[in-house]
Amino acid sequence: MLSHSAKPGEGYRPDLDGLRGIAVAAVVAYHLDLPFVTGGFVGVDIFFVLSGFLITRLIAAELSAGTFSIARFYERRIRRIVPALVFVCACTTVAAMAFLLPDELQRYASSLMAAALSYSNVWFFQHSGYFDPGSGTQPLLHTWSLGIEEQFYVVFPLVLMAVFRWWPRALGVTVWLAFAASLVASVVFLPAHPMATFYLLHSRAWELLAGSIVALGLLPRPTSRLQSEAAAALGLTAIAVAIFAYTSKTPFPGAAALLPCVGTAMAIWAGEGRSGGPESAFGTRVLTFRPLMLLGLISYSLYLWHWPLIVFTKVLTAERLSGIEQLALATVAIGLATATWYFVEQPFRSRGSAGYSPSAIFKGGTLGLGALTASAAILVGLNGMPQRFPDAVLQIAAAQADASPLREKCHFHGDGKRSFDDTCIIGDDVAPSVIVYGDSHGAEFSAALGEFAKARHASVRQITASGCPPAAGFTFPADDRCEHYNSGIIDRLTAISPATVVLATYSLAWDREYPDQFWPSFERTIATLQAAGHRVVVLGPVPDLPEASGIPAAVARWTAKGRDPNDFSFKYGAKQVHAVEARLNAIATEHGAVFVPVSSELCSDKRCKPYTDGAVLYFDNNHLSMSGAQLIASRLLVPVIWPEPDISHLGTGPVPY
Repeated sequence: MLSHSAKPGEGYRPDLDGLRGIAVAAVVAYHLDLPFVTGGFVGVDIFFVLSGFLITRLIAAELSAGTFSIARFYERRIRRIVPALVFVCACTTVAAMAFLLPDELQRYASSLMAAALSYSNVWFFQHSGYFDPGSGTQPLLHTWSLGIEEQFYVVFPLVLMAVFRWWPRALGVTVWLAFAASLVASVVFLPAHPMATFYLLHSRAWELLAGSIVALGLLPRPTSRLQSEAAAALGLTAIAVAIFAYTSKTPFPGAAALLPCVGTAMAIWAGEGRSGGPESAFGTRVLTFRPLMLLGLISYSLYLWHWPLIVFTKVLTAERLSGIEQLALATVAIGLATATWYFVEQPFRSRGSAGYSPSAIFKGGTLGLGALTASAAILVGLNGMPQRFPDAVLQIAAAQADASPLREKCHFHGDGKRSFDDTCIIGDDVAPSVIVYGDSHGAEFSAALGEFAKARHASVRQITASGCPPAAGFTFPADDRCEHYNSGIIDRLTAISPATVVLATYSLAWDREYPDQFWPSFERTIATLQAAGHRVVVLGPVPDLPEASGIPAAVARWTAKGRDPNDFSFKYGAKQVHAVEARLNAIATEHGAVFVPVSSELCSDKRCKPYTDGAVLYFDNNHLSMSGAQLIASRLLVPVIWPEPDISHLGTGPVPY
């Protein structure tokens, strides 16, 4: 079997550089938010399959020839991966020290250590989600894929060596079983554990093994030009469908990852034929298109450079990237990648008299990664070097902690396991006359209204859960936790005495991401509560800034440049905000509820001012801080919930007897 795969292990296949070019172009376009490239994240999966094919082909050929050495294998990995990684991370660290606030720099340093020690995927699994808004401001987020590969290549070569030496006939069965087990894990665990399935090796290994299966000849190679042509066409079509049809809402990886991975394997397999040769295949003609091949040659450096450039641009502008900025970033990234490929990657890949010796490679790689690790530890130990900024800047940045003090106690975290009986009553020791029912956007309003209620000898019941809008019947694809949670809450709400129910939700996000599920479900909630005798108050959307790491950080950076924080403003999506307000108002009016718009208190002329009276009104890029919630509650909600009695008709004359 190994001798059968040895021939493909020889020689350079230019079409594979074309596949690399497609992969990196897709990833960069997706991260630049280019229209239509909504599934560009699958470029990483293309890389995984390619990596599995190329590395397995090399190992198999050397094992077959009796020349394989673990030391030489890891020497090649160091030559390939470490020099560019160390160089780009060093440059990124300089930028981080210049532009990131103390908390951000500490978090960056922790992720830098993870990147240097090849456990980025585990670190980001523990700290963020790839599709979360906040993930867009982590300069080393993209290194999670390197963690997957390096962990795979710690285990896989040893397994191949052992099987080749002691159970050579079991090689095919071993690889196919490992492939199947990992694929099943990816499919089965995705609904309940999406983060772990996305980031961890057990549910990603099958993608690299897909390349291994082709490299080891575990599938018969194509024997005719027709087979090669059909495989190439189908494979490239599958890749294109994934790149242009998938979105951040596509459950991934799981079964959805089969399309780009199998497509990539087919495109590789098409070039493995005996008849007609790779040069004659349609796929090869497409993949050897010169610009694609050039992108493929610099793909590793381009992958390393593009994401920090995007992150720091967004950090400094706190705005959505314009078309000119997108073009400029792509150009700069390609330029830096080309220079890095030529001056960093290439010199370290050379062996013999023209390059570095294996001993120098091991020592240099250890020194470089050790320096990154030590730098990261120092930055963490220095608490992000707060002395870089004046106290006024640090005070503004501290607004990120100005969330509800009751979040830990009273706010649910969206796992669907909490119920009405677990909710909190805030205010005076009386039955609640006000209920705040919402997702995480209701937490700060609950605490703010609780303070106002206490002053009026009243109380507020908080019913809020992260990631679950107050929408009857709302459900995520393959995830019904919100549906069960809301069903239980609404059943209890319809059984209790009438009260004022304030609905507070991140309606902008639900409208962007799940409009078909959200709107009818939200309207059903309003209708149900109104019919049960409650007085429903629908709170309008809070304008957000999803491109920023956090509005306090954006205001702090503005102030650090010597500017007045009162002058800071951000451009918001006025068109969407007004459209959502109009729809909420129409639904509320139809069912006899009260609609309270929020944006007019924060924004005007398509820009919002999140800083007033010495306080930042947000604690991240979409949630109002306690200061912001208190401001909105006092101006807009208190007059609706507890209107002052009208005594104008009493006049000013003497009181009659």
